[in-house]
Amino acid sequence: MSEWVNRKFKGKEYFGHPAGLFVLFMAEMWERMSYYGMRALLTLYMIKYLMADPERMARVLGFDTLKYILETGFGPLEVQPFASHIYGLYTGFVYLSPYFGGILADRVWGRRRSVYVGGALMAVGHFLMAFENLFIPALFFLILGNGAFKPNISTQVGSLYPDGDNRRDGAFTIFYMGINLGAFFSPFLSKNLAVAICEWMGITDPGAPWHLGFGLAGFGMIIGIIMYHLGRTLLPPENLSSLAPEKERNGILWKTVGGLLGAMAGFLLILMIPMTFKIILIAAIVAGVVWSIKQVSGEMDRKKVAALVTLCMGTVFFWAIFEQQGNTLQIWADDKADWARLGLQPENYQSLNPLFIFMFAPLLDMWWNFWGARGKKSSSVRKMAVGCFLIGAAFLIIPLASNFITVDKTLTNLFWLTLVTLIVTMGELYLSPIGLSFVTKLAPARFMSMMMGMWLASSFLGNYLAGLLGTFYNSMSQNSFFMMFAILGCGIGVFFLIAEWKLKEIVGKDV
Repeated sequence: MSEWVNRKFKGKEYFGHPAGLFVLFMAEMWERMSYYGMRALLTLYMIKYLMADPERMARVLGFDTLKYILETGFGPLEVQPFASHIYGLYTGFVYLSPYFGGILADRVWGRRRSVYVGGALMAVGHFLMAFENLFIPALFFLILGNGAFKPNISTQVGSLYPDGDNRRDGAFTIFYMGINLGAFFSPFLSKNLAVAICEWMGITDPGAPWHLGFGLAGFGMIIGIIMYHLGRTLLPPENLSSLAPEKERNGILWKTVGGLLGAMAGFLLILMIPMTFKIILIAAIVAGVVWSIKQVSGEMDRKKVAALVTLCMGTVFFWAIFEQQGNTLQIWADDKADWARLGLQPENYQSLNPLFIFMFAPLLDMWWNFWGARGKKSSSVRKMAVGCFLIGAAFLIIPLASNFITVDKTLTNLFWLTLVTLIVTMGELYLSPIGLSFVTKLAPARFMSMMMGMWLASSFLGNYLAGLLGTFYNSMSQNSFFMMFAILGCGIGVFFLIAEWKLKEIVGKDV
């Protein structure tokens, strides 16, 4: 089959891009469909099924240990706070693992083999999710697989083009659309199709749609790997010169895996210590970062590194707000919105964000270009500030509209939820791609990798913080809970505006 693909498509271009781009597009689309499909199910699966029955919960391997760790540091946890912690830990570690996956690709496996290994591990994880007693091991496999797959599929896009090729930016735009296409269809694969199959087969077990949905996500991952394998000959030859000598690779492999496991275990141990010691530890880490910045040679480089570290710390709170979409907003969508009237499932809420990205990302780019051509281009940091103000404003909607939000599930509630998600998505478009571009623009060349690692670390901390803040969902009033995120978002927006003013003193107007 791969030989036929090679004969049919080798050397051809589509829409001005090599055929290999569409191999990567399809592989990433299916992988994202499987990842976001599982994520769409995760929170409600834990709250409505897995933790709803104490006996069922007791059978889950590792649950008691994890709950002991979290309750040691945070006190007794009810179902929703416990589920929120797990959501934050899982999505956080998903952003931590690619750092270690990149090391394995560079030194042990190469990018292509890493994609195969990562895809296989993720497929195993999805299939293990179909067995409720293996829930924790399944999440572990998904974290490992994502670490190997995610950084090594996207880096192959750039290798399709020679240096200086102006098609590269367009290629990443097309690739980004593949990510969002997979994210859009993921709930339909993992929940709607699973429910339809169970109804067609007359299966009444309440856990069946969940377990089947996780299994379908696993099949989606397998399809992605098959697509990648069939089109592998359309990709340029891989440069393996950076790999370590073969006799050293096993040692690097186990040290790297051990480093990831140690980082995860260390983070869990930190969660166990009393709050006073947590604060002391955070202060010590901040002091260590400040000391490290002061060791950077060259005044300009030192100021740039300090500015980027400060901005990355700000983005931690943005991601903590943004990731409520998969956590508490998903719960709200299930409790308040009438999806059945539209023939949909509550998990279809997760399709709104990628849908709005499709709709508004091109329009927003045109808007920025329109003003840029007239000499009124906004700085990168100001755009990031706007993104924070927007996400803060989004969470202000529910408190302001509280008189119109009903206790029962209604389409009116769905309207308010859709409006919240639309504004959250606009905030994402103002901050996420702009912030990543800003890091590559401002970071000194010799610290580029470290700064990109800092950007990923901010996503890791932000995603865990999303889970931590989500634990207050049931203990606070609805208005107070969402107002907390509104204030936090606007506060970070002010922080970015102040940062812009200081950055102009350091690197000039182009910030």
